Amino acid sequence: MKTKIKIIATFTFVLFALALFVPKGETQTKQIETAGQKFKSIKVLSEMPADQMGKVMNMMAASLGVDCKFCHASNDRDYEKEGFEHKDTARQMLKMTFEMNKNYFKGRPEINCNSCHQGKSHPQPSFPLKPVVQEERPAQPAKKPTAEELLAKVEEILAKYETALGGKTNLAKITSRQIKAQRLEPDGKTFEAEEILQKSGKMSVKTTYPSKEFGDYLVTEGFDGKAAWKRGNKDEIVLKADEAEQIRREAQLFANPNLKAVYAKMEFRIVDKIDGREVYLVTATTADNQRERLYFDVQTGLLVRRAASTATILGNFVYQVDYTDYKDFGVVKLPTVVKFAVPNIRWSRKVLEVKNNVTIDDAKFMK
Repeated sequence: MKTKIKIIATFTFVLFALALFVPKGETQTKQIETAGQKFKSIKVLSEMPADQMGKVMNMMAASLGVDCKFCHASNDRDYEKEGFEHKDTARQMLKMTFEMNKNYFKGRPEINCNSCHQGKSHPQPSFPLKPVVQEERPAQPAKKPTAEELLAKVEEILAKYETALGGKTNLAKITSRQIKAQRLEPDGKTFEAEEILQKSGKMSVKTTYPSKEFGDYLVTEGFDGKAAWKRGNKDEIVLKADEAEQIRREAQLFANPNLKAVYAKMEFRIVDKIDGREVYLVTATTADNQRERLYFDVQTGLLVRRAASTATILGNFVYQVDYTDYKDFGVVKLPTVVKFAVPNIRWSRKVLEVKNNVTIDDAKFMK
């Protein structure tokens, strides 16, 4: 029974961690439930929207390099229990953080746990004795580009991306895909089998979590071209708006160079670096005003990173996807290693096999 509970709890926690987002233009017709209304034993975060709780807990854990047990006294998932020093200290630290942001930054969440902790459970009061080596920033344009030049740069980046994937003609030859993959957990040893179906902007991902004692637990998420959905076995998993948006975006961007159909506005920003390689940073904004960052390798032209964020009381909760190890499958290149990360949670997908132009029933993408 413990194995089954652990599997279900893992998904509950991941879903809970990816919480609140309201698209521009969407009017809230009901009062937002606060953490103080939904949970017991809330003393500092009582006015925070309840849907931010999972995100904020993950942000705090990532900032200190710890897990839930560091502040919560038991291992039975009863997070409301009192009597643990670290939990009381965390409350005092939150009060201090909020006061500093209020007094010095007009209430903006410029300071958070990571400002001082930076992955350590206790901030280090000493100063570094070795010089800090700053990575040299790539050369930027000699003069500030005009609006026309910025638009032309985006067109150039997108054209190179299309060519890098295989070219317009070859991309049109692939109408569907069936992909065999593995989801790899952070320990590098635990993995789950995945099947990915893709067709005409629609996508379905099945992940099987094995259990010899209780039977496999199957998580399926999909995008039918209009709406995203998720199930655990046959039971619906209710998605928050930003969870649905990320499922939608992965389907929309899959081997698709026509990014103008996905984003209403795209702007070239700077030349940056990722893992020592120069990349073009393009900010991309959807029609409902969701802004993301896209990074394209300067040399290869391939998309290597996408980053989105959701505002919380402690600052932005970032959702990042890295696309690496592109390989040819037929006449089109696909990333064979995709790394997903949010604060305190990360996993990878490794593509093992791709079958092109297979017959896929549209019902596979339906909720």
